[in-house]
Order: sequence, then structure tokens, then C-alpha cells
Amino acid sequence: MTGRPICIIMLALVGILSIIRIQKSDLGEIKEALKISQKELAGEEKEFVCQVESVMGQGEDKTIIVRDVMEGQTKFCERMKLQITNKKKSYGRNTIRSEDYISTVSELKIGNIIRVKGKVEVFSLPGNPGQFDEYHYNRDAGIDCRFAVESVFIMDSSYRWVQQRLNELRNAFFLQIVTCLPEKEAGIISAMILGEKSLLSSESKELYQEAGISHILAISGLHISLIGAGLFYFLRRYVMPMKAAAILTGVLLLAYGELVGFPIATERAVIMMLCVLGARFVGRQYDVFCALALSAMIQLAVHPMELFSSGFLLSYGAVLGIALWVKPFQETEGICQGIAGAIGMQFVTLPIILYFYYEWNPYSILVNVIVLPFISILIGMSVFAGTTAFIGIFAGKFFFGIVHVVLRGIEIVCLLAGKLPGARWIVGRPNVWQLVVYYGILLLWLFLKEKGNEFWGKYRKVLLFLGIFVLFFRGHSDNLIITNLDIGQGDCTCIRLEDKTILIDGGSSDVSKVGKYRISQYLKYYGIQRIDYIFFTHSDSDHTNGLQEIIEENNHMGFDIGTVVLPGIEKQDEAYLDLIRVCDRNCVPVRYMTAGAKLQIENLNLQCLHPSGTYDWKNENDYSFVFLLSYGNFKGLFTGDLEQTGEEVVLSAISDVNYLKVAHHGSKGASSEKFLAIAKPEVAVVSAGEGNRYGHPSSETLERLDQIGAKTYCTIDCGAVTTETDGRKWWVRTWYGE
Repeated sequence: MTGRPICIIMLALVGILSIIRIQKSDLGEIKEALKISQKELAGEEKEFVCQVESVMGQGEDKTIIVRDVMEGQTKFCERMKLQITNKKKSYGRNTIRSEDYISTVSELKIGNIIRVKGKVEVFSLPGNPGQFDEYHYNRDAGIDCRFAVESVFIMDSSYRWVQQRLNELRNAFFLQIVTCLPEKEAGIISAMILGEKSLLSSESKELYQEAGISHILAISGLHISLIGAGLFYFLRRYVMPMKAAAILTGVLLLAYGELVGFPIATERAVIMMLCVLGARFVGRQYDVFCALALSAMIQLAVHPMELFSSGFLLSYGAVLGIALWVKPFQETEGICQGIAGAIGMQFVTLPIILYFYYEWNPYSILVNVIVLPFISILIGMSVFAGTTAFIGIFAGKFFFGIVHVVLRGIEIVCLLAGKLPGARWIVGRPNVWQLVVYYGILLLWLFLKEKGNEFWGKYRKVLLFLGIFVLFFRGHSDNLIITNLDIGQGDCTCIRLEDKTILIDGGSSDVSKVGKYRISQYLKYYGIQRIDYIFFTHSDSDHTNGLQEIIEENNHMGFDIGTVVLPGIEKQDEAYLDLIRVCDRNCVPVRYMTAGAKLQIENLNLQCLHPSGTYDWKNENDYSFVFLLSYGNFKGLFTGDLEQTGEEVVLSAISDVNYLKVAHHGSKGASSEKFLAIAKPEVAVVSAGEGNRYGHPSSETLERLDQIGAKTYCTIDCGAVTTETDGRKWWVRTWYGE
């Protein structure tokens, strides 16, 4: 390391950026700032002048990034993402018509100076543990905000010739792929060689991710190495001298990087390949660690916070793992380079995978060993077939047929790997201290292996086992934990006690795919693989659709589901019956509860107070489950969407409670004065969506809660709200730290 000063500088840079990130990571402060920004921008139409930096995507919807965004004479922001759709009705209003007036997005060229009208939208923070962080994802990439475009006008039609021609070539190549391959295969190949993911299906993406080979769906270092090394070898051997071949290969690699938009892995790989070519050019020895550090420093100089993105860490971690493992294993263990590389990559990237994705396929090493040798064939043949298709579609389809066969083989390998026992481990997010200890043990293991002393031979397996144990270790709590998730305009409560998990409702009326992107991610974040009980308080979709997603998904999104519990009512609505049919189709047992029934788990008692089997409800909210939870001296009340008609029925069964899940999202028609006067909750939690059309929670309900002295938390302002108790005392914490 002392002979590699650039590596030391890079480590120092990582430390500095980490300190800066920690100081700027207060979610509560960011949330408050975003609320102020959103309030200032709400409903206000803005007009900006800016320059088109990149145009990505295919079809009608495209991603357009603009830079140097000016509002009059004032700079509004550095970079902005335009949310724009190719629909003629979106253009022309309040826009001067001229020869430069655009009616389609296809008229925009890279480098155009444009005037746009529309509304600014701020990126959202995650409301729950495990949820995708849109805000930091975009800000770390240097994108300040999103702009919903209403009209566009080209002010200066001059453009960047090279970048525009490369973009047109990319679109033309994409068209050949789509013409010659079925849609699913076209989506995979266009993602692999063009970085174009508009056709990539969620099924293909999830299949490759679950098998541990999702990295091949991006323009990775492997792709660049294959293309660069192959091109350099061909030019040097058959066309020109070595130095000329190195220069031309470098220029073509830069052009390819520009063509695919220079994603993180591509930029890293191009820089490292340029280092290889530079070393050959000047006659120096190439050092992979110095090249890796140099490329990281160049990337972080442009966007420093990319250091904390999964793409950056996985890209550099994979290369570092291969570099550390291949040579030592070749010399001392005699195993093949491919297996050594796959093992090294897995050991270095495993903590990163768990930190960002919370699950792992233990067979991914085997899948990578089988699949990676075919990637060179796949890439080479795809480039050749796509080029051939420009000459003749029939020839292109013939060669793409080989690509189709290889992709089918990879798909079969992934499917078989997914069916093996224990193929999906939902581990949860490790703590930072676990990452530090794991990497420390890994470095010690490598150091001792290089020394080759007696200690290494005796304890190497113990060290590796210790590192894996630390990484997978999850602390155990005897406390009862109740979390009201932020799922927009809906309801979902997760109750955890030791290794048992109960969900009460799970649905939303304003968040799409809430089961996949919020509920399941929360569960995976905490390493929860089994849901013992799912209680549907009633049949409204804003309480059920997210959990229905999970139940209906293949393998229940990786979760084991114990029992679904429904109100045991005689009068049943169609949505209620549909819940039963969904469970039956997916082999999930259904149980029914009525007033008086109890569920006992360890020291937790969950008693049903409502409804009775013969309860004659007028609307679905009336028959909502009402549960009284008891855990030591702690008592909680869960009320679904119960309104005042139903509250009258349970008044005689309730008494003072510590915790109340406020009924019907804080509607003014629920939580009556009489009901609250008897329940007297110390803490009340409202689940509602920001800007919902119902005005939930109502000011009347909040006032009634305030009058009885309840501390009220709303998921709109607080994100997920967690109440924890040991049975004697209890405390509340919120995701935004309020």
C-alpha cells in the first residue's frame, strides 16, 4: 500500500465524504426542508431556460436531463430531470409557434437550448425502513429536482454533433434488436449492451436479481473489458501498430461510453481500460488497484455522493474482490480463475448486497460460475448480429437466434437455482458496525494468507466463519414492537414479538404496488421471512391490496405466510369473498374471528372486541375488526376503519389504553368524544396519505385527541411510527426522528 499513494489518497477521500454524509443525513431536517420547498412551489407554474444534456429512453416516454437551469437572470439549479411525454396535447399551450416549435420529443437534440413551462416537483424521502430513497438517489447523481413539463420551445436549435449522432446510432441499434428478437429477450439484450431498460420486464429483472446475476443486465466492467480487449487485440494483430491500436481503442471506448450514457459501472470500466491501454502505450506495468483508485477519484470529483450509491459500491467492490482473489488462489489453491473471481466478488460484495437489498441467494456463486463464461459469447454475438441487421434483417435474425438460445439457457439456470432449497435468504440490513468488523476480518484473512504462516493454515477457516457469522448476526429483543407503516392513504400495522410477526391490514389507495415497494421492503429490512398472521380488518382495498399483491406473487415474494384472519360475519360483501378466493387460489389458510375470540402468542394477548357473527353492518367500515392488545401492563387498541356507528357497539368493552391506532385515517366521522373519553389513549397514531382528497386527518378529530391529552403522530409528517414496550414502560420513535 505504501507504494500506491493514490490508493491512500482515495481512502482519505472516502473518510472525508463519509463524515460529510453523516452530518447531512438527518431525515427530519431534510423532510422539513422538502415540505417548505413543496409548499413554496405548490401549484405555481415556472418557466425556465436550460440546455439539453441527455435524452435517454425509447418510445413515447423519455428521460431528459437538462443543465444550467435559469429562471430569468437567476440560476434555479444545476441539473433537472424533465418529466415529459410525447403527446401533442402537452405542447403548444402558451407557447409561441415558430419553425422551432416541437410537437414530439424526438425533435429535441443534445445541446439544444430550450424554454420549458410547467411545475417543479421535489423528490420524496422514504417514509419507512427499507423503502427506496428517491431523494438521495437523484441528489447523489447530481439531479436537483423533477419538472412536470406542460410546454417546450426550442430557443437555439444548435446541438452537439458527436453526442447527438451517437444517440441516434444507439436508437438505430435498439431498433434492430427489437426487430430481430422477441420482446423479453430484446429487453435483456438492449439493457446489456446499450444500457436501455425501457423494454426490460420486471419478471426478467427479478429472475436475474434473485439468482444473483443482475449485474449482467448493466453495462458492467466485464462488458467493457471484453469489448476493449477484443478490439485492441484485433487492431494490434491485424490492422495497425500497438500504439496506434491503443489510441484508437481508447477513442472508441469513450465513444461507446457516451453512446450508453456513461452509467457508473461503464465509466469506471472505461477509465480502468484506458489505464490498461495507457500502460501498454508507455511501456509501464498496469496496476489494477491504482487504476481502481484513480477511476473512483475521477468519478467522485464530479458527483461526490455517488460513493454511497449501491451501483458505485457494487461496481468497485466486484472488481476489488476479483483483483484480491484471483492471483492468490491461482498460485496456492490451483482452482480456476473464474471460480476464484466469483468467490472473491461474492465475499466483497455480499455486505453491500445485504445492506441495500436485504436478501441473498447462496447459490449465486455457482450461478455466476456457470453463466459468466457465456457472457462473452452473448455480448460478441449481440454486437455482431445487431451490426449485421443493418445490412439485412434476415441475417440479423439468424445470428440473434444464437443469442436467443444462450439467453434461454441462462433463464433455465436461474429458474433451477431458484427452486433449490434455501435459495432465498431474507437476512435484513446489517448494522454499520457489522460491516466494519466483517471487512476488518476479511482484510486480516487476506493478510495472513499472503504471509502464509502457520497461523494462516490453522485458523483461516475459523476467520472466514467468524466474518460470515458477524455479518449475518441479528440481535434478539424480547420487547413488543408495533410499527404503523407510511403507505400513503391506507393502513398497515406490523406487530413483532421475538420471532413472530403479525400484520394488521396492508393497502393503499394512492401508492401503486404498495405491497412490493413498501410493505415487503420493510419486512425484508428487518430480516422477516415469515408472516405468522395477516388480519384484514375489513375488505376495503386501501386496507387489503398491498397484502393481496404479496399473497398472489410467485412464492409470496419470498415470505412464508401462516394464516389470514377475517371477521367472521354472516353478511359478506363481494370484496370480502374475493379475499377468500385469493387466499384459496394461493394455498393460504383462512381463519375467522368474532367478538370474544383471543389469540395468545407468548405474553401477547390479542382479543377481538368487534364484530359479532350476526352483526348487521350498513357499510364495510362498520364491521371492521377491533382488537385489544395486552402485553404486560401495556394496552393498545386497533380499530380499522370503525366509525361512530360501530364505536357505539364496543363502548362497553373498552377501557383506558396506552396506544390507539386512530380509526379511518383520522376521519371526522370516527373517534367520537364518547369513544375517546373511555379509551383515553396516551399516544394516538394516524395513518394517512399526504395531500389526500378526503382531508384526512380532520382538524375536528385532531382537536378531540388533543383535548383528552393524547400525543398524536401522523405518518404524513413522521413517516413510519414505532411504539415499543417491555410490558412495563413504553416509548415512541418515528422514521423522520420527530
